[in-house]
Amino acid sequence: MPSPRWLITLTVLLLGACGSESTTEPGHVTLADLARGWQIVHWEYSRASDPSDKVDWVALMSLSGALAITAGGDFTVTPRLPGGFGQDFGQLTLQGDSLYWDGEDDEEWVHFTLAGRTLTLLWPEDEVVDMDQDGEPEDARLRVVLDGN
Repeated sequence: MPSPRWLITLTVLLLGACGSESTTEPGHVTLADLARGWQIVHWEYSRASDPSDKVDWVALMSLSGALAITAGGDFTVTPRLPGGFGQDFGQLTLQGDSLYWDGEDDEEWVHFTLAGRTLTLLWPEDEVVDMDQDGEPEDARLRVVLDGN
């Protein structure tokens, strides 16, 4: 049976060898960690009644845009979140795994994860949006994935 010291050393070496795309625990993220320009990679609506029914507006409509965050929490975003049109600006506040999104049109706590240079935002409320552009609005949830510049 290997000695405990050997197992501890092996564990430390294996953890150190893991990929560079580490996930930062939300409780350890600061606004300074988020301060940069972010490009929208996915703008995904999923039907509230059937989360497996998803539509990515980046792929469907060639949606593009950016989010800029300062170390003080000021932000500007184009297109506006969560609606997908226009632009917005405001202030972000961190608490645990949520950002308080205080924009001109939307004020709410938004769950986030940060993995390397990938920021994922999950809007908690159902949005009424024509997610699949068929002329009929659906109750949908929004997930936005951004790549840090």
